[in-house]
Amino acid sequence: MRIFDSEELRSASGDVFGRIYEYFLMKFAMQGAQDNGEFFTPPSLVQTLINVIEANTFYEDPHRLQDGRSLWGNCDFVMANPPFNVDMVDAELVKDDRRLPFGLPGVNKDKRVSNGNYLWISYFHSYLNPIGRAGFVMSSQASSAGHGEKEVRGKLIETGDVDVMIAIRSNFFYTRTVPCELWHFDRAKPDARKNQVLMLDARNIYRKVTRKIYDFSPEQLANLTAIVWLYRGQKARFLGLVKEYFGKMCDEGVAITGELEVFETVLIELRDQLSSFADNVKNLESITPELKAALAEALAELVDAETAYNSDRASLVDGLVSFRGVYENAPPTINLDQHSARAAFDPLASKAKGLVRQIDLLYKLVARCVQLAQETATVEAAAEFHDRRIASKRSKQLDGNYSHP
Repeated sequence: MRIFDSEELRSASGDVFGRIYEYFLMKFAMQGAQDNGEFFTPPSLVQTLINVIEANTFYEDPHRLQDGRSLWGNCDFVMANPPFNVDMVDAELVKDDRRLPFGLPGVNKDKRVSNGNYLWISYFHSYLNPIGRAGFVMSSQASSAGHGEKEVRGKLIETGDVDVMIAIRSNFFYTRTVPCELWHFDRAKPDARKNQVLMLDARNIYRKVTRKIYDFSPEQLANLTAIVWLYRGQKARFLGLVKEYFGKMCDEGVAITGELEVFETVLIELRDQLSSFADNVKNLESITPELKAALAEALAELVDAETAYNSDRASLVDGLVSFRGVYENAPPTINLDQHSARAAFDPLASKAKGLVRQIDLLYKLVARCVQLAQETATVEAAAEFHDRRIASKRSKQLDGNYSHP
């Protein structure tokens, strides 16, 4: 408790201890919970399920069933991550289960259910009341399985309750690299959508957390959810999200200048230090002409790149200020105006990408200059003109700031 009793935690917003618990649970899942196909469900997938079925039972429990009723036919919301591809279920014990209105998905010669995926799927559907929604993680194999599973799937689709299917790429789970799918049921689908199923291929949508772990960024989650809104005819929610994005664009446009200034301050300090060093050693005979020339050429290339950067930076910042002046207090609210505003921002987006490339070039050039200066400073006569410690410190600062733009 003393470790976590800090001022930062006391003043932090959001579910801080939930995130701490999640962190340690992830570590446990990566190290120990890998047997029998068990794994921890990543927050990105949980949040996607929540966004589609639109249930948050952390703060309210609409189906406590304190009167002794079972879950069957009584749940407003069901969310689950069942174990995939279980094949040891005794068919004789479940064949008359009322939670299997579509029948068994196939029985092998040992009188075992060939694959338990459709047992879970049937259970989740049976738990729902007439207005219930379900969202659950399922093996990618389930949506294309044949034989008895295909028959159950056909009956399930005929109910009209299958609502949204989302394909997820591999590397979302902490202990398994398998892909998966997110299934969603809606028992209260309107007649206009009874024969429709939204199929989303999100396998190319991801953010790299580590080399082995992917997730969804907040924007990716929001955009996937917005597609579901449009499928459900909720255009106002979509327009509201786009309007919110324009507000964020204006805010982040202002923040860009401050981020650039931090990068530029360190860059100028380092460049000035290296230029001063080059001036001090240019007449030293103990330095080879080739090394002097290499350092001078590298610094000249750095200065030229800075000149081009400063020009493009000014153009981008001026454009962002103009864009903000038009849209900050009056973000577009109808689709046509939003398209027009996006078209107006397109040139600025291109300039921003170009500036990122220039920052990348500046970083590489100054790193090359530092390398040459450090090499030159190994000559005893030149060492007094170069503070290697400060140069290294500034290089590390620049490396840290370099990741922000």
